[in-house]
Amino acid sequence: MIEEELKKLGDLYARMDEEYGRLSAVYGLTCRDCGENCCSQRFYHHTIAEYLYLLEGLKAAPDELKQTIVTRARIVVESYSHELQAGEIFKLMCPVNFDGLCALYSWRPMICRLHGLPHFFIMPDGVRKTGGGCHRLKGEGKGTASMDRTPFYKELAGIEKSLRQQRGFNERFRKTTAQMIMEMSLELDFDEI
Repeated sequence: MIEEELKKLGDLYARMDEEYGRLSAVYGLTCRDCGENCCSQRFYHHTIAEYLYLLEGLKAAPDELKQTIVTRARIVVESYSHELQAGEIFKLMCPVNFDGLCALYSWRPMICRLHGLPHFFIMPDGVRKTGGGCHRLKGEGKGTASMDRTPFYKELAGIEKSLRQQRGFNERFRKTTAQMIMEMSLELDFDEI
């Protein structure tokens, strides 16, 4: 059942948030007063599980907020084609970001939850991949604590596999938040969009 898998994803997200909170406290990392906003980076999401979870958040939003988010998403997606013409990548704010805060925070995708901390994960072939984390941690010398993303990725992969089987979905999925929201707007069938 799809609802059951989305509940599992919500539980997984809660554990991610807990681990992020624990490790960010080790570093004293906060986003407060940061001159850079990670929400202006281009993140691609690769699971229909996260798409469906974010869709639940968009459905729960007040109509006026939905309209604004979809309008912003349309502007961002249209900007992607302008990038191709200009031959450069623009720094575009996530359409769900309002004054530096996520309007769908409880439903945000995995990368939005885990971004910023030093981390590692073990690929299925045993290769270890690492990431250094936020620019604010560079040169700080605050230690070598690192988040192991492997169990989170594995659990998300299991949820994704189940949802794909239930929905009969076998295609590759790679979309930005703006692209997902544009697709969601078709599912929500707004009259004014």
